[in-house]
Amino acid sequence: MSEQDPQPRDRFARAGRRHRFTAREVHVAETARPVDAFIRVTFSGPELHDFVSTGPGDHVRLFFPHPITGELVAPAPAGPGEDGIVRPEAPMFARDFTPLNVRVDPESDGTLVDVDFLRHPDPGPASAWAEAAAAGDRLVAVGPRGSRGVPAAADRILCVADASALPSAARWIAQAPEGTTVEVLADLHPADLDWADAYLRELSGRAAEVYEVFGDLGGAVRDFGVDEGTFVVASGEAGRLIPLRKLLKYELGLPREQYAISGYWKRGMVAFDHHAPIDPADPDD
Repeated sequence: MSEQDPQPRDRFARAGRRHRFTAREVHVAETARPVDAFIRVTFSGPELHDFVSTGPGDHVRLFFPHPITGELVAPAPAGPGEDGIVRPEAPMFARDFTPLNVRVDPESDGTLVDVDFLRHPDPGPASAWAEAAAAGDRLVAVGPRGSRGVPAAADRILCVADASALPSAARWIAQAPEGTTVEVLADLHPADLDWADAYLRELSGRAAEVYEVFGDLGGAVRDFGVDEGTFVVASGEAGRLIPLRKLLKYELGLPREQYAISGYWKRGMVAFDHHAPIDPADPDD
């Protein structure tokens, strides 16, 4: 690294901002199938008027009706215009998703937000709800609490993503600076790479190279290569991410500013909290 090169803390700086944290009632405006693997649900509603999502890693928590009773139990706003939520004591059914395409509806002048639901052979409450979603159906959305942007001066962004993280990967591609190379290591079956590539192009509006993963994610990224100008962002099944975290943190010794890892789900666990450590044996990061 020359004296003129930015230091890691500057090269990988990500601007952050906080948003009003509240619960918002939303309604289904329409549904679509961008690819067969995803159901896209477009949400609207007057309470979205101040909804903000500016970071590629943003998430919104959606609260779903009880799969048997159909009752929707969800947090409520702390008060009109206030920051905060009031949580009910009854059990709730909620999952985190990446908000997409936040925009103004030219017809109603209201805010629209898309959420892409990954389809599953054995759907849980969220994906089952999405399969049957119809215009006017009601949910409650909480968050995002804040946003962090893309690295300010990274030469390259390497996105490691399984199917559940493709919506976020598309936001990384779309928001990367013009001069930053973005590559995607897709942790998918090889037969799924074509539709994943088409999905990322459709959603991001930009082309990015999509590559197959061989072996565990740590070995795949080691073989792919990480240099001093590369920012690594990885999301997906928590167990699959552990070898990658060990590679970045211990073997390569990257500064913490140079990578972001988030477990979106965990095999064998219902409603895994993505804020939880991906490796309980080594939670400090």
